[in-house]
Amino acid sequence: MKNALDDMPVHVRQLAEMFRKHGNVHKRNSSDITDLDATDVPSPLQNGWKPDTWTPKDVDRAGKGGRPDPGDYLDADYVKNHLDQFNDGATRIYKTESLDNYGPGNNNTTYVFPTDQLNNLMEQANSPAELAEALGLPDGFFEGADIQLRDFGPDELDGLRMPDGNEGGTDENKWIPGGYLPSGIPEAVIDIPETATGMNNGGYNPSFWPGSPRPLNL
Repeated sequence: MKNALDDMPVHVRQLAEMFRKHGNVHKRNSSDITDLDATDVPSPLQNGWKPDTWTPKDVDRAGKGGRPDPGDYLDADYVKNHLDQFNDGATRIYKTESLDNYGPGNNNTTYVFPTDQLNNLMEQANSPAELAEALGLPDGFFEGADIQLRDFGPDELDGLRMPDGNEGGTDENKWIPGGYLPSGIPEAVIDIPETATGMNNGGYNPSFWPGSPRPLNL
């Protein structure tokens, strides 16, 4: 039987496989990975990949520390439109213990989601487990943990950019080139000042931390 992606460009086929595979890792769906469907790939990303450049698999296989700049394989218009989703601010979810110990950054960067889209997702989630699944977090992430949000205003998004997969906080088990989680939630990266440290890596002084804390209510 003809595969639904047989006539698609190679980057769409490879991205579809990544979204399906990593989605299955986090129980996004139970479909067989060989039964691929192009709708697993956000349409802007399907159209925003430069032809005749790096393939998604090549980017992934380069490994953390060796992956290329996203501008090498993504159209400039796609990158701009993706980052425009963060114009009203960005948010990250932290375990309070980790935040207190190490501050809001990981090697002076952190992954963030658009605040408005994360708020909508939290309103729609029927349980903490469902929210964790949508965000690609480990099973039980919210169970028994002190969790907080940190909102970064538009003027605090220093160095806002597409993730390149070399960041300290990159999860090798689910990272996909192009700026989306396996569930289709957009993500980006911002810079965190070197002074934004915690008890275990330089001293606890939240006055140096960008962003504002907000309780997580589920």
